[in-house]
Amino acid sequence: MADYQELETLQEYVLISKKRQRVECFRLNAEGLWVLYSYNQGSELHLASVDFHTGIDAIYEEVIFTKEDSEAEFDELRSKG
Repeated sequence: MADYQELETLQEYVLISKKRQRVECFRLNAEGLWVLYSYNQGSELHLASVDFHTGIDAIYEEVIFTKEDSEAEFDELRSKG
């Protein structure tokens, strides 16, 4: 478990991919378990702790992905195998 998940006041945290349009939001539920919410291109991200909504496309509005990004992601997935 990541240390920040043990912070008493933390309700959710977000991981934003730099290799493709993907955002992962981990949210603490009523039972005290961390639940993953995944967002991809075309979907809308919701941060419940601050009642914030935005489209994933807006987050990546001026991002240009390279071929190297795709290859690095493929290599990473293959190594987890």
